[in-house]
Amino acid sequence: MISLDLVRATNTRLVKAHPLVAVFVGAASGIGEFSVRALAAAHGTHGKGLRLYLVARNEAAAKKILVECLEVCPSGQFIFVKADDLSLLKNVDDVSAKIISLEEQEAKAKGETARIDFLVMCQGIVNFGYGRQETTEGLDITTSLLYYSRMRLILQLLPLLLTSSLPARVVSVFGPGTEKKGRENKIWPDDLSLRDPSHYGFINMGDQIAYMKTFFFEYVAKKYPGKISLIHYFPGLVITDAFHNKKNPRWFRWSVTLLRPVLGFVTVAREETGERVLFLASERFPARALKDESKLEEKGNHIGIAMSSDDVVGGGAYRVIWTGERIPTVPAYEKHRKDGLPEICVNHTLKAFEEIEAGRVFKD
Repeated sequence: MISLDLVRATNTRLVKAHPLVAVFVGAASGIGEFSVRALAAAHGTHGKGLRLYLVARNEAAAKKILVECLEVCPSGQFIFVKADDLSLLKNVDDVSAKIISLEEQEAKAKGETARIDFLVMCQGIVNFGYGRQETTEGLDITTSLLYYSRMRLILQLLPLLLTSSLPARVVSVFGPGTEKKGRENKIWPDDLSLRDPSHYGFINMGDQIAYMKTFFFEYVAKKYPGKISLIHYFPGLVITDAFHNKKNPRWFRWSVTLLRPVLGFVTVAREETGERVLFLASERFPARALKDESKLEEKGNHIGIAMSSDDVVGGGAYRVIWTGERIPTVPAYEKHRKDGLPEICVNHTLKAFEEIEAGRVFKD
């Protein structure tokens, strides 16, 4: 486990060394909010410069967060970007265009290079068994928020991500490691959209997203070596407002309420959660070209270089648990790689983007 003291020291070193341009998506509450506040607090105390874009649907909640961030970080710029339903890729494209336009304007006014150094994506909902719900574009709402919209956002923001000198870090908060031993076949190459009702379900969907995100992140990391690092992050059990969402089953909301007194012993605190998300922008998770054979253990104030999902030290695509350590891939990954599943997943994803961008409903 990477100690919290080391996390904080690393974050301080990061903000002292680099002015940062950060984008947080789905950050008007929950883990996204905690991460925004952590970055503002770090910069307010130690920072060299911060421009932060908060993308959310809830304008009132987002603006309240940004006002409070400005109080702890008066030198920072905090910009709200209104988003409509991000399960629709056309809305993802609109938001991406807004961010690019705003950042180009802000950077030009300051004589800087337009860029994104840190992108954190938290948009999503948890589907507790109410079945596949299709968008007008032909994607399932839940899988679109947790996978397709996020991969689309990365590709649309590449012009700014690739100009970062950090290089850019991209974080997708969800659930790497859901694909457990014994469920090796819970991915269907002929039904990656999970249209068959017998394939769709909370656990199966999590497995499928974990596989697809791992393969897509490896694809991007290899395509842009030295330019971008991508982290699929499991934050542990963090109590957020989403647990009490009325769309969740009543039994689940009651359970959270009843167990609240004991959950504190097994959950990750909100402040710590934000600090550990910021830690993902550290040198422990470099882009693929920045290889280092350092051991993975902590050495005093030095952090080791993490192993990527395809077993390369500093390989650019990472699966990380809240402790800052690697989540290994299950043995089935070796078979899936030999069977060409990475290429199948990437091609499926790019085809979905192509079809939807052309105004057609995706049906594969």
